[in-house]
Amino acid sequence: MKRVISFIKKSVVLAFIGILFVVTAFNEVMAAEKFPEKPIKLLVGYTPGGTSDLMGRMLASLVTEYLGQPVIVVNKPGASATVAAAEVAASKPDGYTLGNLTQLTLSLAPLLLKVKFDPMKSFEPLLNYAGGVYGVCVLSDAPWNSFKELIEFARRNPGELSVSSPGVGTQQHIVFEWIARQEKISWKHVPYPGGAPAATALLGGHVKCNFGSGSHLPFVESGKFKLLASYSTKRNPKNPDVPTLKELGYDLPISNGQIIAAPKGVPEPILKTLEDAFSKAGKSEVFKEFLNKMLMEHDFRDRENVKKLIETEYTTWVDILDKLDLKIK
Repeated sequence: MKRVISFIKKSVVLAFIGILFVVTAFNEVMAAEKFPEKPIKLLVGYTPGGTSDLMGRMLASLVTEYLGQPVIVVNKPGASATVAAAEVAASKPDGYTLGNLTQLTLSLAPLLLKVKFDPMKSFEPLLNYAGGVYGVCVLSDAPWNSFKELIEFARRNPGELSVSSPGVGTQQHIVFEWIARQEKISWKHVPYPGGAPAATALLGGHVKCNFGSGSHLPFVESGKFKLLASYSTKRNPKNPDVPTLKELGYDLPISNGQIIAAPKGVPEPILKTLEDAFSKAGKSEVFKEFLNKMLMEHDFRDRENVKKLIETEYTTWVDILDKLDLKIK
């Protein structure tokens, strides 16, 4: 008799779980069919006017057309975009709050900064839509005409070379720390909350060098900045005489992808709707032409590939920072 009662209880529990599963699945499908019913907020982790901001706004305008609801850009700069990332991670997982971040926001910055999220568990990266053309630049009338000359100046004048970057924990920051260790030189790091103010600092003469994230490019095009090296895996056709850091002997992982990420827990049907809309926008000829004018690279990766890349690079940066003893958090 006890076995019969136990069997009945187990059957009732399993039946209840099955009903919950069906109801949950049904609710997710219904939510996806209605989604979106209101504006979507896209948090950009950098300052207005920078390359990330401008790309995010252009992408948002295209996605607005596809989804039929406004995608509103809200700037949340600071701490290598981890301020924006933390807000995305803490938001309701309903698809109405997304982040326009970089791969490095998740693969590198959390190793250097105290963050309020788990980079591998708090997000669902939807896609990678572009790659930045990072570079090292100085003012056009600066006395250095090559990266080697810049290094020699730093060697002869310890601590005198001030360098602006988009912030502590960014790839730009880690790259010049790596170079400083390798070359046995010291220079002054001056972090800013984004690429635009970091480039403007060089333009105003507040620093002597800028390790740029893209906002330096218009100044290079106008002749106000002199580009000494690039972070790219290969030389930029628009600046064929400028060597890459790898060519100069600094073999570091190059990652500069721009990503759209949702908080973990968003129902799969809604994720698929968002992924499809952002992918359509990211692959459009209009957006490709925009990136070309922005001097940025079109680098599209789908959800599965961008997630794998972030996980792989996270492991790589752990090893590099261990060697540099640069873990700050």
